[in-house]
Amino acid sequence: MTDQILHLLSPAYLFHKSLGPFQSNLAYIFAVFNVLLILIAIISRRLAKNKDLFAKKAVQKYGAFAWTMGSIGIILYIFRQINVLYLSAPIIVLIWLVILIIWLILVLKYRFFVVPIRRKDLMQDKGKREYIP
Repeated sequence: MTDQILHLLSPAYLFHKSLGPFQSNLAYIFAVFNVLLILIAIISRRLAKNKDLFAKKAVQKYGAFAWTMGSIGIILYIFRQINVLYLSAPIIVLIWLVILIIWLILVLKYRFFVVPIRRKDLMQDKGKREYIP
């Protein structure tokens, strides 16, 4: 098991210019994951139409994340299946995964840390405005 993981992270595997099409079930999981990202983005945008400003902005951030990463993931899957030189290298999928994780952390940070603070500030400002003549 550890030999397989070490092989997947070895430079010889990561920088191989063309490995051929995917042969494992992991490829189908990768493709389905990317399609689900796009579907969740569509559904969340439809559901957020009647929400407040902060929820809409959070959904827009998630939508941009999901559309971009889902479509790039599908393109990378297609590149690997048709065996495009250099663009089907596993390092590109690894870079895509790192970017996906960083961007997801930023979107979740906005949703769970920034939005509550801004809502609290808005409520305080609203309370102050009631007393201003």
